[in-house]
Formats: sequence, C-alpha cells, structure tokens
Amino acid sequence: MKLRKNISAWAGLAALLALSPALAGTFTISPLRVDFADATGMAVLTVRNEDGKSVVVQTQGLAWSQEGGQDALTPSRDLLVSPAVFTLPAGGSQLVRIALRRDVDPARELTYRLLLQEVPQAASPDFNGLQIVLRLSVPVFVAPRAPAAPQIAWAAARGDDGKLSLSARNDGSAHARIHRFSVKTADGVTTLLDQPELAYLLPGSSRHWTFDDNNTRLNAPATTGPGMAGPYRLEGTTDLGSFVTELTPAN
Repeated sequence: MKLRKNISAWAGLAALLALSPALAGTFTISPLRVDFADATGMAVLTVRNEDGKSVVVQTQGLAWSQEGGQDALTPSRDLLVSPAVFTLPAGGSQLVRIALRRDVDPARELTYRLLLQEVPQAASPDFNGLQIVLRLSVPVFVAPRAPAAPQIAWAAARGDDGKLSLSARNDGSAHARIHRFSVKTADGVTTLLDQPELAYLLPGSSRHWTFDDNNTRLNAPATTGPGMAGPYRLEGTTDLGSFVTELTPAN
C-alpha cells in the first residue's frame, strides 16, 4: 500500500490552488505504519519519488501522545532514523531504516510518529504561484514486554445547548484504531449520527466528538422526539473487528 500527500492539506489549499498554479513534488511510502515487537528489531520503509524532478526529503522521529483529545508531538531521540536527509531522483526510491534507542516499556505500548518532509527548493525565476511542501506522518508502535490490548469505554452526553457529544476512553495498554462509528436509535432502525473518519486512540487517552443539527455528520433532522433522545445503539469498527454497545446520554 502507498500513502500520498496528506489529503487534509489538499483540502485546506483547494481554494488557493484554484486561483494559482502550484509547484510541488509527489512521493509515496510503504508500508503505512511501523510496528516493533521488541527493541532489537529494525524497521525499513521504502520512499519513492513519483515526480519528474528530484526531491530532497528530511526525516524526524517524534514522541506521540494525546492531550485533551488532541494529538501532541514532541521532539524525541528514542528513534534512530537513517538517512536523516536524502535526495530522491526522479522515479527513484530510498530505503529508510528506523531503530529504537531505548528499552521497551514493561507494560504499556510506546507510540511515536516518523515525519518525512520535503525540503523546499528554489523555484525557477519565471515561476509565479504557490509552492507546496509535502509532509507524511507515519505512526510507529512499540509493543511492551507484557501482552497488551486496548480497552475502550464509550459514553454519551447532551449539553444544555442540546448538542450530543460522544467520548471514547482507552483504559488499555495498547492503541486502538477506530475506523468508523455510527449512532442509531435503540432499535437500530434510524441512523442519527455518522462518523466515517479514521481515529487513533492511544493507551491512557480519550477522544471527543460533538454533533449538532448543523453538523454534516448528522443524518436525522433532529435528535429529539420518539426514540431520538436515547438510549442509543452505537455501532462501529476497529482493528479488532466490529462492536455494538448501548449508550444512555448523561445530562
């Protein structure tokens, strides 16, 4: 599998690109994530330049945590990445090796991000447009010595403003990857809310989603009325498979 430039960056720049020509390279990476079973292993990524021009790529290993439901990245020397900077010729590829510099944790999974970022090159004198810097972020997971698994607890609440919010808390010792989830009436007939976006939930962390009638993920005209005020049927999919649970909103 291959991963192209961060899609969210394309979405954020769409309006600008519609008005101005852009200058950017394209590189792909495989695999999409790194999993260490112990500290003695070494992972290898393949980075390939799909563009017709050479590109310079810089790498950086960062510690990955989640605070207040948001991802937090901090500089870390735990990962040894080689080469740290390299040039990809047009149509060429490069092997990037990642090694762990520290001992694995006895009980909890360690989480990092490997950033691969294009180093901007000088544009030609006649170029008049927007120069885009490509950046890929690859998740890195280091399994603990003891068996580890996620343990997710879901909760729902309705605020004074009527908005429905969902939270997921991971009390386990390994991450969970939530592929999608939807909230339905208790009988499972009517879908009220749909969340199709991929989300990681790191051990000891939580995430929150808030929905209202102006949210595009709200499929029903309102979450009030017969069967709309709860309890709800929560259906979703994670790396471990599908799940179904009942939620009763707290006020």
